[in-house]
Amino acid sequence: MSGGAWAAKRVALLIGNEQYEATTKLNNPANDVELMKASFEEAGFDSVTTVHDVSRQDMVKALRDFEDLATGADVAIVYYSGHGMEMNGENFLLPVDVQLKTDKDVEDEAIGLDRVQRSLEGATKLKLVILDACRNNPFEQSMTRSISTRAVSRGLARVEPESADLLVAFASKAGTVALDGEGRNSPFATALAKYLTEPGVDVRIALGKVRDEVVSVTNRGQEPFVYGSLGGAQIFLNIKEVNISITNGEQLSPNSQSAAAADWQNIRDLADKDLLTAFLAKHGSDPVYRMLAEKKLKLLTEAEQTSSVTPDEIAWEALKQSTDAAALTRFIERYPDSKHKAEAEQQIAALEPQKGLNVSPTGKDTQASRDCYLLAGEPQSMPGFLGVNFLKLDAERALTACAQAVNENPDDMMLVNMLGRAQDAGRNYVDARRNYQKAAEGGNMYALTNLAWFSIYGTDGPVDVDQGKRMFEQAANAGNAYGQASLGWLYREGYGGIPQDYSEAARWYRLAADQGYANAMATMGWFYREGLGLPKDLVQSLSWYKKAAEGGDANAMSSLGWAYQNGLGTEQNYPEAKVWYEKAANIGDSYSMALLGWFYDIGNGVPQDYAQARTWYEMAANAGSAYAMGNLSRLYDYGLGTKADAKEAVRWAAASVEGGDPAKLEELKAQPNNFTPAFRKEMQSLLKDRGYYSGPIDGDFGAATQQAIERLARKS
Repeated sequence: MSGGAWAAKRVALLIGNEQYEATTKLNNPANDVELMKASFEEAGFDSVTTVHDVSRQDMVKALRDFEDLATGADVAIVYYSGHGMEMNGENFLLPVDVQLKTDKDVEDEAIGLDRVQRSLEGATKLKLVILDACRNNPFEQSMTRSISTRAVSRGLARVEPESADLLVAFASKAGTVALDGEGRNSPFATALAKYLTEPGVDVRIALGKVRDEVVSVTNRGQEPFVYGSLGGAQIFLNIKEVNISITNGEQLSPNSQSAAAADWQNIRDLADKDLLTAFLAKHGSDPVYRMLAEKKLKLLTEAEQTSSVTPDEIAWEALKQSTDAAALTRFIERYPDSKHKAEAEQQIAALEPQKGLNVSPTGKDTQASRDCYLLAGEPQSMPGFLGVNFLKLDAERALTACAQAVNENPDDMMLVNMLGRAQDAGRNYVDARRNYQKAAEGGNMYALTNLAWFSIYGTDGPVDVDQGKRMFEQAANAGNAYGQASLGWLYREGYGGIPQDYSEAARWYRLAADQGYANAMATMGWFYREGLGLPKDLVQSLSWYKKAAEGGDANAMSSLGWAYQNGLGTEQNYPEAKVWYEKAANIGDSYSMALLGWFYDIGNGVPQDYAQARTWYEMAANAGSAYAMGNLSRLYDYGLGTKADAKEAVRWAAASVEGGDPAKLEELKAQPNNFTPAFRKEMQSLLKDRGYYSGPIDGDFGAATQQAIERLARKS
């Protein structure tokens, strides 16, 4: 279970009113209460209280008793099934003894929703009111109106909970009525029992599933709705551990990012020994990321022993000028008292969709929707909005923000698509597909393109490149830049049997680039630089790279650095190359970090400075660069910019080989004399510890050592 999720003392009060004395009896409340009771008890709730057919006096007593029980609980839930009504914008639940001869009797005979909410006030984490009470008001026609302007409407009125940890779930959205259904239970109760206490599912996600199922089974005749908001932590009503990841039987996702790499992405910018220890417990079998975590633990321990530098200072060093909203958000959550909190908040604010730009096409711009865009937004999906690269997406935080945003505004198909993105990044491919499909059916072409990638990669089923291509074409022909660039990628790569066609690829990328899609503009720079699909034109290439870099594309920034470094379309200019590499490095581009390390390593355009080189190489290595790991190995081997340390040098060299760097592998095999004798012996010791080598520790890289190095590379 995630360290940000919790569930401890959980209590519930279930009220079922069906045997009304003065009006229509209901068929399902008793059954619904028993169904929910079984669901909560199966989920391990500490207390589940049920009451049936209660008078006003007994209903008040039940709420009062529950108020005491809920005090200090983490989770407190009141579920009500029965008649309810709305009058003048206020909601009331009806005990079985109501008469309601006039509208004056409502406040005396019924129970106001505010009284129900008050019974939950003592809960500390989640207060949840579930109302299966949106049926037609049976007294609407018979009540005498004392004041002609007093409005009594169908269904219940929308609510705006003031508490930050209160949700109110209606069986049907404000102003509409719910259905009893023809079975033993109402459609709403049936869906609640199925999803609300599903193990490992956040309550906001669960309520979204409830909504979707009720809409489906009632043929859109009833749409549940959730009012209120929660914080950023995931909240599980069922604390049983489950694994919802589907990874095609291996540790790699379709984008080739391992689970260890994804988790490291979420903690590498935090100076937290507990998180690093938990990471090692989970991913200790991954040699590269185990080594990175152990290295950071060592640095933190040394910092604690030798200086007064605080963990937040260490963490902030990695985030200065960062445009990684998820990393900045993690920093604020982990170090709320840091003096750098305000700086982090300012950097986050600069990344948000422009103020005054309503992010919701349906007109409901809420904080949750803005957070959803900030944490899972499609790149360049709005003018001036960078969006989030999929590999930079913090699945857990995006999930809570987008689930809440969708609950507030379920008809906004872009929000539904972004919820799918969060689930996709978290490897919950079942729910990701469900939301992509829903958004695509609602006309969102980003979702259709995301769904197409599932077919292209065989994410959750068989590979079907032709089907994916048809979906790309549909999105591209509808004018979606993401769809156009994706179709261009198919032709550029000649992927999955599609004939490679650079001209056709360039045509589709150009259409996307003309819409300001930064990834496509960067690719146009590549086409002109390489002379593929278009005449080679280094000046045009540089121009496109500049446009893409201005749009926030890290690849374009690093390509600009390369162009200035090598005089491609411009005069050679190392200082300008350094500027662009630094810009790309600040948004997490490991290639640029590694090249900055190389600049300082050999003194290219900057004074030679091995300590600076080591700093940049370490940043690149932490971002996954095997090339940087190999260069760090050399610095530690020869004591350049740091104290010579053969053991540390070998750890970095092994990580480089296991990370797939062909240059370091070739150097170890073909040029062993490039390494010190101490290094060579330490490498043999490591190979022996890993079970690859059984010969003498003599520093001689003979045939047995060479074979062991090959085995090390193959194991990765």
